Amino acid sequence: MAALTNLKQCPPVSMLPDLALRHNHIPELDRYPKINLKNEIFNHNTGQRFVGGQRFMSVNESVLKRITRTFFDAGFLECLAEARNEATRQQAPWIGKAGDHLAHLLGFLGSLKQKVFPYIQEVGEERIAQYMETRDWATCDVRCLAWHRHSFRLAVVGGDDAVRIYLKSTNANPTVLKSPSQTQITCLEWRPLCPAEIVIGCRQGLCFWIVDNNVQLGRTTMPTQTFKHPANLPITSLQWNKNGNLLATSSIGDRSILIWEPDSGQMQVLKRLGPPGSLVKWSPDNDWLFASTVDRVFRVWNCYNEWTTERWVCGNGGTVQTACWSPCGRFLLFVSTSEPILYRLQFVPQQMLKSTDDKEVLPIADLNACSLDGNQTLIGGPVQQLAWDPHGNYLVITFKTTNCIAVFRTFIQKFDLQISAAYYLSGETATEYPTYICFQPLYNDNDRSVLTIAWSSARIQYYAFD
Repeated sequence: MAALTNLKQCPPVSMLPDLALRHNHIPELDRYPKINLKNEIFNHNTGQRFVGGQRFMSVNESVLKRITRTFFDAGFLECLAEARNEATRQQAPWIGKAGDHLAHLLGFLGSLKQKVFPYIQEVGEERIAQYMETRDWATCDVRCLAWHRHSFRLAVVGGDDAVRIYLKSTNANPTVLKSPSQTQITCLEWRPLCPAEIVIGCRQGLCFWIVDNNVQLGRTTMPTQTFKHPANLPITSLQWNKNGNLLATSSIGDRSILIWEPDSGQMQVLKRLGPPGSLVKWSPDNDWLFASTVDRVFRVWNCYNEWTTERWVCGNGGTVQTACWSPCGRFLLFVSTSEPILYRLQFVPQQMLKSTDDKEVLPIADLNACSLDGNQTLIGGPVQQLAWDPHGNYLVITFKTTNCIAVFRTFIQKFDLQISAAYYLSGETATEYPTYICFQPLYNDNDRSVLTIAWSSARIQYYAFD
């Protein structure tokens, strides 16, 4: 690993001789929305808030009627919990005892199933957080970000499961999308080639919203469309293809990758033996679909060859933590949870390189933690997230246990990729760390790449590259 690019010679941006990089502020950034969710999350009067499923006043119900209503409203598990609560035990002790026996039976069957199928576990909030690209997903104030591909719209997911839509050059409050059918949001993305549609992945499945004038005027109170996972599992990763007609999703409770066609209501299942899926990433040219799992295995699907697939295994155990495609679609970078090493896979259009050497997973950077200039500042370690700028000139990396953001320069050639450490970015305080990052798409070819950073303090920062 000594020959690999590493972080030891990575200076802070404030020490760079290039003033254009040191002072990255451009007048255009003054028109970007100033966002800090710390206050908004607790301010119920902020923004235009559209909440579906209004609550009604409770009335006196018999035990059986209350349990039956809970079953139809919230499903079997909530129904069982209702049968076992203290109120039910006081009114009908025999129902509480029956619920206890049923719960014990289900627990035994669940443990037996876990021994036979070790990858299938209960998909709770703690387990979901384990496979998110967002740092501290379960507790952070900003869970993820998504830019519209064709117009200036930024969607921000807060820890309160509300999605706020921000526009450019406006002092108006953001439009807020919130619904009881949309909890534990894990991912979201604007639909390509569509001016106003956004899809949100969450505990309940997929929620589609049309963010048009009707929503902004308060005429829409629910998602325009919802799809549930066939096994009623949460959606933990999603991505549109570039045409916006196919949506790929995965769930850490299901080994299948689902390809949705929302307009027709059809769904195709990409199924292979092995552990459940954790992350999907569509290549920019639509040729390939990367899919990682909760174990060592990951696959790349050929989208134009009857969904054939190539299978790889992460070395030294671990799972793929994060991955990203180059803007040209010829290179895939990823990092596993077992070691802070950046790996590369290379592709050619419509055909994966055939020779064994070309298909090899190549390490290209050592991201082990190190101190900078002999001081107490640490950078590197286990990787949290990767993001590649739309021009293909910079790779940005965040980490799980250190607070700085590493920036690498990348040089893409037809059959080669070079990478070198450039500098690092830090927060306003030593304890502030990035929870999620993404790049704004290029609306014009000569636009500068703008990195959007969600910090642990709940503020959003924009950083423009040259």
